[in-house]
Amino acid sequence: MLTLSLIILNIQMIILIINWHYLSRRRMERGCANASTPTLSILIPARNERLHLPHLLEALPSNRYEGVEVWVCDDQSDDGTVEWLQQSAATYGVRWFRGQPLEAGWTGKNWACFQLAKRARNEWLVFLDADVMPHPDFIDALRAAFSVHHEAMLLTAIPTLKASGLLTGLLKVMVPFCVFTLLPLPLAEKAPNPAFAFANGQMLAIRQNDYQRLQPHQHLRTAILEDVGFAALVKQAGGRVVILDARRWLQVCMYRTLREAIDGFAKNAVAICRGVFRALVVMVLFVWVYLVPLIQLLLLSDRPIVAWIALLESAVLFGVSALLAGMPGWYGLFYPISVMLGLWTLGKSIRWYSRGAVQWKDRWYSMRVIGSR
Repeated sequence: MLTLSLIILNIQMIILIINWHYLSRRRMERGCANASTPTLSILIPARNERLHLPHLLEALPSNRYEGVEVWVCDDQSDDGTVEWLQQSAATYGVRWFRGQPLEAGWTGKNWACFQLAKRARNEWLVFLDADVMPHPDFIDALRAAFSVHHEAMLLTAIPTLKASGLLTGLLKVMVPFCVFTLLPLPLAEKAPNPAFAFANGQMLAIRQNDYQRLQPHQHLRTAILEDVGFAALVKQAGGRVVILDARRWLQVCMYRTLREAIDGFAKNAVAICRGVFRALVVMVLFVWVYLVPLIQLLLLSDRPIVAWIALLESAVLFGVSALLAGMPGWYGLFYPISVMLGLWTLGKSIRWYSRGAVQWKDRWYSMRVIGSR
């Protein structure tokens, strides 16, 4: 049992090293505007984002740039988002509108993004989540990335994650851990097979003409995990996905409380595993690989050296993954807590999907709808 754990951990270590090196070649750098600089439509879906929008829009005043428009779609907010936009949007040169009521058969974010894309007029459509906090020069860096990666159909980004509390941070670290140790980024970019699709919905950028041809949000209107679906569509169309290292330029403070984080990750967890049965298999593997060595040490196993090696490798994998996401490396010392929080979240996701409905932002989505595509 411990031998298998070590084999899996060693494979993860290799993937982590590959991804660390690969990210270093994808760093976004600041550029300068010129005659060939692409025009951008920054598109922000917002449902109950009163706390986040001011931080985002302060960094994206469209009146600072030529060829940049910023749109916000209010998705039926009831937390003061509309009132704040009425008072402050013009100050930042931002245009906004109240979205139409959610149509049957759509998830909220896809519906809001679909409406935003209809209003966009520029060459590149850049979808940003409202909880993103950009560097003031993010637009310049993004334009430079478009010039460097002109062959890409879809650009997405790895941001810096803000922890917002110890337990919340220990759960959040499961995201970079899974990305950096389980998914080789070269395959996510270059492999044509949609099974290797990956994108981060906190930032997605696609040319206007490609968007109109693919209509991704309409095609994915039922999807909870729309960002990965977006990348899969691009691969199916023969396009290339580029994953940018945007840690210098973007910070994300998703989920301010542990409960919010558990619910937020639970809505996606089974979809990431691609089904309830596979999610159950993942739960067993996580217990086996990351917790059993600790349990065997506590029970005075007759192979303590192997168990200690497994614990050390696990701590390094979690710690380095945390560092790559801009979080404290010492989180790796508490990786058993991260794993247990992740298992609890995955269990909640399994319960939701088995029950036939997923909850997010005061809406319940029927699995008959989500699973119809």
